[in-house]
Amino acid sequence: PATLSKPLRMSPSNIVRPLLLLLLAVGGRGASRSLSLSGSDFVGNLAARLPKKIILGYADWCKCDQKIVDAAERGVNVLVWFNVNLKKNASGSPFVQSCTDMDCVAEVHKELEIQNLPIVSLISIGGWNSPHPDTSFSGEQWYEVWHKWNKGIAEKHGFRGFDGIDWDIEGNDDQDSMYNNLDTATLNLMGEMSQHAKSAGYIVAMAPAQSYLSVASGTWSGNMKHKPVKPWHNEFSYHGRNNYAYLIAKYPAAFDLVTLQLYEGWSSANYVITQTQQNPADYIKHLVAQMDQGWNVDFSEAIESDSEHSQHRTGDFFRMQAVQRVSVPREKLLIGLANGWAKDTEGKFLFVSPAQLADSMVDGASPRGFSFWNIQDEGKNGVLLAKELNDFMRVRPAPDL
Repeated sequence: PATLSKPLRMSPSNIVRPLLLLLLAVGGRGASRSLSLSGSDFVGNLAARLPKKIILGYADWCKCDQKIVDAAERGVNVLVWFNVNLKKNASGSPFVQSCTDMDCVAEVHKELEIQNLPIVSLISIGGWNSPHPDTSFSGEQWYEVWHKWNKGIAEKHGFRGFDGIDWDIEGNDDQDSMYNNLDTATLNLMGEMSQHAKSAGYIVAMAPAQSYLSVASGTWSGNMKHKPVKPWHNEFSYHGRNNYAYLIAKYPAAFDLVTLQLYEGWSSANYVITQTQQNPADYIKHLVAQMDQGWNVDFSEAIESDSEHSQHRTGDFFRMQAVQRVSVPREKLLIGLANGWAKDTEGKFLFVSPAQLADSMVDGASPRGFSFWNIQDEGKNGVLLAKELNDFMRVRPAPDL
């Protein structure tokens, strides 16, 4: 990865930019028309900073502290700060809402640079119980607002800014909340904003709960109040049905990384590993192969919804098929794990020890890496995920502890 002393900048004439635009223009059924950018808007090919093998750690809500640096020392090489929301203010203008102390973020980046710990730094959009992006504005408009905000905090706080975004749009505890539905208007906003961010050179990631992108289901639904597809815990009505598969189908070239949250409440992974006693490493290898090969999803409901939410469309990307095959190449896939906090949840959230996962890292068949929620819980119940993942992934030299 590039050094962190200054942002990676490239001139508009650099060959990387035309290649990125060409990829988005002709990248298959999910490609859009090419997106024009002025030279000053192009931030460089930041995806080139992504390590070959990834240990991604999420900061806890609004948190910034020494634990971030400690996690980087132990192995984290991609960091996601949590979180921002895309909202409309009282005067009707779009704005980026954040609860994170940006002076602290700048200090952490400075310390990581001093310690020669290169890291990719993303900012999450959303989170459980968070508002979904305001669809009064298009994806292009939101990208422009976010990009201006990112440049502004970089200049104000004295660090390079964030290298990209990580989508974490989820449901809500309140069963009556409007945010328990992820409609195609919101999904198109996410997809179009992602395309603009990607064409500008930013990294774009997503972090769906397992039911939001599930090989165990062949249907798409905007509803996020389903029961589990596996035969257990029908009292739990907070699962999706391939909600994020829409983004994979329609905007595949826009995403660099996909974190699949196996720690979703009463997830399919939890059922298979704990109830059928399948070896976790074998489960991961099989899951990675399934997602890489792809699965068919019925998008009939999405096609109907799409026709009702087209006021902010910036182009006719492609005509979705009623049944379409979606896939997540293994080189984009991260397996999302829970930290030691999951041991205190009476089995609702899956905990898998990294020692059980070492055998899943098989050449030619492994995921890009692993992610975990969250850094501030490192050490809880004796679990240090960053260190334990790094013990077999070797993404950083072992620190002197």
